[in-house]
Amino acid sequence: MKSVLKVPIRNLFCLLSYVNEMPELIESLNDVDEDLITYDFIANRFLYAVDLLHRRGFVKNYVTRIESTNRLGGRVIMNESMPYIMSKKPTVVCEKDEYSANILLNQVMKSTLRSICVNRYVKEETRKRSFHYLELISEVDPLPITREVFSRIYFGRHDAYYKRMVHIAKLLHELTLLSHKHGNWSLFSAELDEKSLNRIFEKFLFNFYRIEQKKYRVSSEVMQWKLEGNQTYLPTMKTDVSLTHKNGFEKIIIDAKFYKNIFQENYGKSSFHSHNLYQLFTYLMHQPKEITNLKGVLIYPFNGIQVNESFRWDDRMTMEIMTINLEDSWKEIYKNLMKIVGE
Repeated sequence: MKSVLKVPIRNLFCLLSYVNEMPELIESLNDVDEDLITYDFIANRFLYAVDLLHRRGFVKNYVTRIESTNRLGGRVIMNESMPYIMSKKPTVVCEKDEYSANILLNQVMKSTLRSICVNRYVKEETRKRSFHYLELISEVDPLPITREVFSRIYFGRHDAYYKRMVHIAKLLHELTLLSHKHGNWSLFSAELDEKSLNRIFEKFLFNFYRIEQKKYRVSSEVMQWKLEGNQTYLPTMKTDVSLTHKNGFEKIIIDAKFYKNIFQENYGKSSFHSHNLYQLFTYLMHQPKEITNLKGVLIYPFNGIQVNESFRWDDRMTMEIMTINLEDSWKEIYKNLMKIVGE
């Protein structure tokens, strides 16, 4: 059975906002009581964005439509028309450009509205509002929402005001994916398995430090083993987050390890997971000698035991092990992460 970790929707929303490089969505919630930020609340933020688009006018563009017709118009597609011509039917296949709202941006909007309409985790009033907006775009075709769909979206000057709607739609899609993979889910919290949460948190940390601080350059570095011999079967050494100070002499390497239990048990003795420590220690030992101030940080989820330990190797190198409580307030999580970089 997979171990699961409970995360409030409000904090999962914040994590995914950074994962998707949209921290401005968090800033828009600064004046909102954190306990009010539920799945339904986020769905209503999406509906508010749709309402703004409706008032401004849904964007349209030229869309190519192919149809069989007995009236010539647009461009005749000969290959597709030949069977009709050979059978002497008064029909040809034409390709026409129509100025229509049935474009990708509006299709994503419609599909998201439909998903809200059938989502049992949102209030009836929210579902009714979603259905109302669906009626306003009846000519738009829905499409299956996938991550690949969002990667196809590009904004120009004429449709840049769609960004907020698309960003929240993407977050709702991510939350829905997680809810389908894991059983316990509500308006307020989700229980995620260790693997899913670790993947989200790694990318969150990378983007968080890239966006929120300016003293360090952020990278995920691949290092070469300092061993002679055939390195074909040696494992890859790749950090989750490497923070290199702009002075070139300081570095912080961060590794996120999301286990429900941060301790391993051996003959009744509790200790930190040895392979995590070995891995981080190896990363640190492979850093260039020019780095005179080197720190490695292992981050675990809080599971009832608050941990904040520091170990010194020498005047140059230290290792820290800390816990982050994902059920804490977002402000507290933010503050604890910024402490790592001395801010």
